[in-house]
Amino acid sequence: MTILRSSTRRNLFRGAGLAGALGAFPGAQRIAGAMAARSSEEAAKVYTRLGLRPIINAAGTYTHLGGSLLPAEVVEAMDAAAQNYVPIRDLSRAVGAKIAELTGNPGALVTTGAAGAIFTGTCACIAGNDPDKAKRLPFTDGMKNEVVTQKLHMTGWIRQCEAAGGRMIDVEHKDEMERAINGKTAMLYYLVAEKHFGAHRDKLDAPGGNVSLEECVQIAKKHRIPLLIDAAAELPPFENLSGYTKMGADLVAFSGGKGLRGPQNAGLLLGRKDLIEFAETFQSPYSGIGRDLKISKETYIGMLAAIERYVKVDHRAEWNSWKAQIDYMKSVIGKIPGVETGDIPGWVTNHVPRMWLKWDEKAWNFSREDCFKALQDGNPAVVPLRTPMGITLVPWMMAPGQERIVASRIKEVLESAKKSAGKRPKRDAAELAADFREDNPIDAWDADHDGLLYQYGRKSSD
Repeated sequence: MTILRSSTRRNLFRGAGLAGALGAFPGAQRIAGAMAARSSEEAAKVYTRLGLRPIINAAGTYTHLGGSLLPAEVVEAMDAAAQNYVPIRDLSRAVGAKIAELTGNPGALVTTGAAGAIFTGTCACIAGNDPDKAKRLPFTDGMKNEVVTQKLHMTGWIRQCEAAGGRMIDVEHKDEMERAINGKTAMLYYLVAEKHFGAHRDKLDAPGGNVSLEECVQIAKKHRIPLLIDAAAELPPFENLSGYTKMGADLVAFSGGKGLRGPQNAGLLLGRKDLIEFAETFQSPYSGIGRDLKISKETYIGMLAAIERYVKVDHRAEWNSWKAQIDYMKSVIGKIPGVETGDIPGWVTNHVPRMWLKWDEKAWNFSREDCFKALQDGNPAVVPLRTPMGITLVPWMMAPGQERIVASRIKEVLESAKKSAGKRPKRDAAELAADFREDNPIDAWDADHDGLLYQYGRKSSD
């Protein structure tokens, strides 16, 4: 981890402070954007000297893009933490107690990302505080080791449950979930972001196959087994920090480097105090299965600083600023002949403003994959999302002023594509998909992996 020292931090964040002071003046947004761009160019040198090109992130808090950017107060806190030593066990418990208080939860644990939270939470549900069982993980034969989830929730993220020794039991309906629970069941697993995977939903044989979160809570309580919710990307809204545990979840996993804007290698496990205490023993500095899950003192303090910031932020003002960026991009892109734009309401996760844009890809002989590649390969590089609605833009990880750059780049790419529509060789869908997979191996691997997990879901042997 690179620690920014005081002089560097002052240079990086001085522009942001002055830009805030200019807020009441006409043209302040443009000035703020220019100042942010200069600071960004200076900071980008740590990457450009390695031959790497920084991107404008118009997609969101995706892990492969680096999550989020750390706010100044988080960097300051991590810098301060780097100046002294403190026992890590004591730090973990003190930070956890403070985060639990700030978020309104019985217990809290800083983890190695949401994946680490799922892993340690599963360990806690399987082994509890039994040292003999803990030593055996992940070899769990003869123990309560079954993790019941829905077939729709069988994505790559369930590997964290399996790494802890959990044996996944997938079901399709509420009645089947009830029947799957037995003396070997360790917990229920629920993925909030399941609604992203609509293609899987079409494979269900019967209507009503999705078991709601409320129903899962009821089933878990009825059978007295823990329910672990994977809510990695469920911030904002702010209320989710305590909402799931208030609903009745026993454990909830959040990413620390997405909406919370803490260190990307951090996460949170919130919930029942006893399970949180058990979970802590399944990560470093404790020996055992989680010894490799090491969290630095800087990360602990950075995560606490991120939470302290998040509970104070004016979330409505943030939303309005993102919506203003959307409105600007729509005003520019929407004027391109043949291009449609619109807002995306009710997105399942990361509840932030989003917009789509589309055109007649066949008539233009220019697909959304072509557009994605042109934006990604251009200067400056822009990374949007490709969705069934077309190209999707999500501004919440864009700096002030970058909406102008993104709109300009899209206008440039689409106008050029329309002019040269008849000059490009036509390519079929398979060729386009193959090109995209070659250029974006992580996205392609994730899609294949999730599909395989769905297709070859595991059933209980009973």
